[in-house]
Amino acid sequence: MYTDYTLKFANADEAAGVLFNEQTILNGDIVEIVKAPKYSAVDVIGVIYKPTGKMLTVKGEEPVQEMKPIDGWHVNVRHAGKAPELDNYKIEVKTPVRMWA
Repeated sequence: MYTDYTLKFANADEAAGVLFNEQTILNGDIVEIVKAPKYSAVDVIGVIYKPTGKMLTVKGEEPVQEMKPIDGWHVNVRHAGKAPELDNYKIEVKTPVRMWA
């Protein structure tokens, strides 16, 4: 059974520290540091932008909605089983930007 988590972190660094382990891999003569997810699936959304209701116009262009970032760094996690260590980052979302299929 999988458990889905909708998470919000202060920034990308905080999310990376919680969701990924750093691993060092030797690839021939090259040493690579990669981030491996701690959970079954990690979907990094990042910054989410919402319309302000104001239209912006540029001469010769069609008007576009002004967008404003929502605070935080957003991530969806799907994990085989429970991950109570993520509870401090869980949020309830009325209209998700992205979700698991």
